[in-house]
Amino acid sequence: MTKKWLAGLLWALMATVALQGQSRESVLKAVQETSMWTPAGQPALYDEKNIEALVGRRAPAIHRYGLTGVTVQNWTGPLGNVRLTLYEMLEPSAAYGLFTLERNPNQSGFVSVPLGTEGFRAGNRVQFWQSKYVVKLEGDSAAAEDLARTISENVFGRSRKPPVSAYLPPANFVPGSDKYVVEASGIGRELNLKPEALGFDDSVEIATADYRVNGKTAHLILLLYPTQQLAKKYEELWAADTTSDAGFRKRVGAVLALVRGSTDASIAKIILDGVNYETQVTWDQPRPDLSLPEVILTIFTFIGIALLFTFVVGLSFGGIRVFVKARYPGRVFDRPEEMEIIQLKLGQGLIHKELRE
Repeated sequence: MTKKWLAGLLWALMATVALQGQSRESVLKAVQETSMWTPAGQPALYDEKNIEALVGRRAPAIHRYGLTGVTVQNWTGPLGNVRLTLYEMLEPSAAYGLFTLERNPNQSGFVSVPLGTEGFRAGNRVQFWQSKYVVKLEGDSAAAEDLARTISENVFGRSRKPPVSAYLPPANFVPGSDKYVVEASGIGRELNLKPEALGFDDSVEIATADYRVNGKTAHLILLLYPTQQLAKKYEELWAADTTSDAGFRKRVGAVLALVRGSTDASIAKIILDGVNYETQVTWDQPRPDLSLPEVILTIFTFIGIALLFTFVVGLSFGGIRVFVKARYPGRVFDRPEEMEIIQLKLGQGLIHKELRE
């Protein structure tokens, strides 16, 4: 029973570690093995060195998010042919950022679809993000969505948005309008902002979204700085700008919020009132998230340390006892005057005793 339990635990540990290190090659292999979809032709592979050949001017932003690699390949299935572009990013927040960079709710034919963590369809293109992957499929919509669901079923891992996106207020939020920006090219012209004044050199992270209040739309920009001191510094720069109205900005902790696209101060106030900030103390590099393999590895590490300690203590005590008995026989351990021996005398015959009153 114990052997079966240990074998099951070991198998679970190995499987979990394998999932944690899931690559896009293993994802595509799983899709091929578990479905009727098959690759047609050899894949085209891209990384940080040649990604510009695939994405053009978006390459600097993808570099900033953090790219592991891209696989482009045609696939054939029961519903038709689909061209697949699979982005593997360094972490889920990077995948979310790239997805928002690709998404445009104002595009003709844009429709949100329930694929992966978030997905959309625009024309003959279906796209979604899940875990650390961004998946783009081009072809017939039915075929593309079928392959998208198959890929989603074979992608493992948590889908986490970046911390700055958590501060976007849910009230009056326009679905699908949120973006995660880490590079100047991600600042749209509609925001009417100078990228050099936002603090990209100070590692600012930016979340933007549209809000609709009383039938009117405005843009909210959240700038999350590494420290509250930096946030205060940039707030003071905005305050020194005579063209900036204080009613359209708000600082809470390390977050600086700006409202653009509206001249109505009451709309700005409604939006800014929803922006709140809670200070959290966390480790920075690496992230504090403990995966299941790390937890199990930590547990078994402490078990191993405990077993090693007991072995060393037992060996030391036994070794010292043997050494002392050999060097000083009968003087420290097993001294005759302290020995009590119980003898059973099994070789003797039975002795009959009668009890008399």
